[in-house]
Amino acid sequence: MTIRMFALALIAAAGPALAQDAASPAPATVKLSELPSVLDRDATFDDAVADDKGVRRSVIMGGLDKITARTFRFEAPVGHTVKFKKLLITARTCYVRPPEETPETSVFVEINEPPSQGGDELHRLFSGWMFASSPGLNALEHPVYDVWVIGCHIDDPNNPNASVATGVEGDQPAELPSIDDTIEQDDGARE
Repeated sequence: MTIRMFALALIAAAGPALAQDAASPAPATVKLSELPSVLDRDATFDDAVADDKGVRRSVIMGGLDKITARTFRFEAPVGHTVKFKKLLITARTCYVRPPEETPETSVFVEINEPPSQGGDELHRLFSGWMFASSPGLNALEHPVYDVWVIGCHIDDPNNPNASVATGVEGDQPAELPSIDDTIEQDDGARE
């Protein structure tokens, strides 16, 4: 019994120290000048920068403003940084599996947020892989915004049959209707 009490006392004493070590580190900071050029307009696939093999890639993403409940569809071309509301999103690359395999779009993306007082320092909110088939797997954890991958545009001049627009209807991203629009339509139909 005394060994068990000693072990519990040792764990209780070490608890605060262990909790401090396990606490998440402060968010990484990045300088705005370290990001690719920031587009101040809606991006299109034509903005995508070709890699060393001439392949251009652009990510189709969805976003949710949790305050207004509005959803948006936007494009994030590789080689540029785009704005979604307050966030700065940089797509580094995207891959689409061939049609004969299980469908999957994988995107490496970095999401940063400028501090409220302005300046060149940005807070890195997310840096990692997102998957279109599992949007909740590696999701952006933000109190106001959700961001997820819908698909990927790829243009490979060396392989014209590999040009893909996965998970996307039409060439241009479009704003999706919000819940407010749906409620207004339902109210109008009832009158």
